[in-house]
Amino acid sequence: MPLVIAKTVLPDASRFYIALGRIFGIGRAQGLAIAEEIGVSTEARVADLKAHHVQQVVALLNERYKIGDELKRSVRDDIVRLIEARTYRGRRHVAGLPARGQKTGANAQTARKFKRHQMYDVK
Repeated sequence: MPLVIAKTVLPDASRFYIALGRIFGIGRAQGLAIAEEIGVSTEARVADLKAHHVQQVVALLNERYKIGDELKRSVRDDIVRLIEARTYRGRRHVAGLPARGQKTGANAQTARKFKRHQMYDVK
């Protein structure tokens, strides 16, 4: 049976620290740090984990990291705050254009393509 952490299915055949990278908000480097902290080998597969290791990982993720839906909600709230404050970055988000100073003449085609979708419900 596959392991599910933070609403993310971790495949049994993959290495544990790499599988942790599938969780939104956790990358390979953090996955490796978590594996080392709880004492799991870098060669260990998800299927090889013991129940107490899984409990340690879940406790550690809940204690230290903002992951999954909580992180997505936080990012969305930050963008909504920028939009409501009518900042330059907020207006760029509303327009669906790059918000960090990138040029838009030749690039940002993807941003323009998705411009027609309403992502944030702010008045």
